[in-house]
Amino acid sequence: MQLRKHFQLTRLALAVSGLASLGAAPVLAQSGGASDTQLGQSYPQLIEQNVKSKLSFISEGDRRLGLGENGATKSNEAGLDIKPEWVWQLSPHWRSKLRLQAFAATGQVDVSDEIGGTTTDGFVAMREAWLDYNGLSDYPGESVRFGRERLKEDSGMWWDDDITLVRWIFNTSLLESTVGVAQKLAELRTDNNELQDDEQDIARFFAQTRWQWKKGHYLGFLATHGQGYGDQAEEYAGRGQTLDRSFTDSLTWASLQADRSYFDWRSHDAIQYFASVAAVTGSDTVVGPDASAANGVSARDRDVSGWAADLGARAQLLDTPRWVIGAHGAMASGGEGPGESDAFQQTSLESNRSRFTGTRSQVQRFGEAIQPEWSNLQVLTLYTALSDRDTWDANVLYHRYWLSDQNGTVQSDLVEPGFTGSSDDLGQSVDLVLAYYGDSASTSWAAVDVRLRGGVFMPGDAYGDDVDDSRHRVVVDVSKRF
Repeated sequence: MQLRKHFQLTRLALAVSGLASLGAAPVLAQSGGASDTQLGQSYPQLIEQNVKSKLSFISEGDRRLGLGENGATKSNEAGLDIKPEWVWQLSPHWRSKLRLQAFAATGQVDVSDEIGGTTTDGFVAMREAWLDYNGLSDYPGESVRFGRERLKEDSGMWWDDDITLVRWIFNTSLLESTVGVAQKLAELRTDNNELQDDEQDIARFFAQTRWQWKKGHYLGFLATHGQGYGDQAEEYAGRGQTLDRSFTDSLTWASLQADRSYFDWRSHDAIQYFASVAAVTGSDTVVGPDASAANGVSARDRDVSGWAADLGARAQLLDTPRWVIGAHGAMASGGEGPGESDAFQQTSLESNRSRFTGTRSQVQRFGEAIQPEWSNLQVLTLYTALSDRDTWDANVLYHRYWLSDQNGTVQSDLVEPGFTGSSDDLGQSVDLVLAYYGDSASTSWAAVDVRLRGGVFMPGDAYGDDVDDSRHRVVVDVSKRF
């Protein structure tokens, strides 16, 4: 235990020292930049500085859907979020970024659009702190970046998280690629700096490429590998504890993707599409009941082999204002047997939030009021959206859910499952997302962004007869950038 604490403190010290190094970088660049000054440039230069403030009102229904033994978990809270951000040009080839966050709420709230899986009433955090070097070649879009960064891809279903990394970036008008290694060292938050147990001690490799083979049409490939090296599973088993999630041993994900400017909310295309097929293979460790173990609990290795697909199409009915209708079908395998799992599982870096409705708003892919993980799940999504592309948009979505394996379960940050195993009917939900974007260049207090994200989840027969009829989640955000 003392050794583990030592490693935890070491990780935190490395992260803090990285922040200190970043803060010192402008001074170091200035002290060594005589030749740059002789060329008519003075470094470092503060090229971007702003503060994003957001006041939120959050109302949620019972996460236990009326099935909890300890009563309902309803909430009506307010929160204030402030994010200062700085970007420096340290020299002709070096750039850096620092982004911090301060959050406070009237009670425990979920901040799933920022950091999934956690509830909090306040914290101060370091979100990003990285250095970027673009002197490798004459390509302006090629660089090497290292530090803590928001790693994100367009769909949000693979990567959308803050993580410590080193990666190579190559962006041109026809080809975008990145390759790197990463690891979550700590949350770097004052309320809970420790990672969740199933996210600790996982080294990750990631790669993505996206090629524009025809104007507006893209082909892409994405790969991620997670290699666990900790002993959390054995510690859980030794204490006689079980965990409803698994620990990563060695898992590899791969995805082929094709789209026609699907996440481009400025597009004027009459027809757009998105297609993604994916697979995960490898092994993980589950900790569960075992009658043959001395304390009734054991850690068991398990082979993993799962698949998933997401297919969507959108038609533009009007161009100004833009009116679109669209449909998606998402599937992720489920099922397991002795020593094996056929269920697809995500990388744990995802947010499942993106601009997939063709507007500027980031929308939860599988429903605002339930937000399930993409595993053992089948979802039919129908939506329509109206926008002027830049200033306002309105999105209405309908989701219908089924379990791929009715004896399995679905993980969610917002809803505690209580399946009876008698049906694969998980339920349905309706979402409404409205947004107004003020003039970010204006100093007027009236130039604010206002967004409403509301959803209602109606549980299906999989939950049995005693479940609540519905559960809601409504978030109203009022934002201002200074």
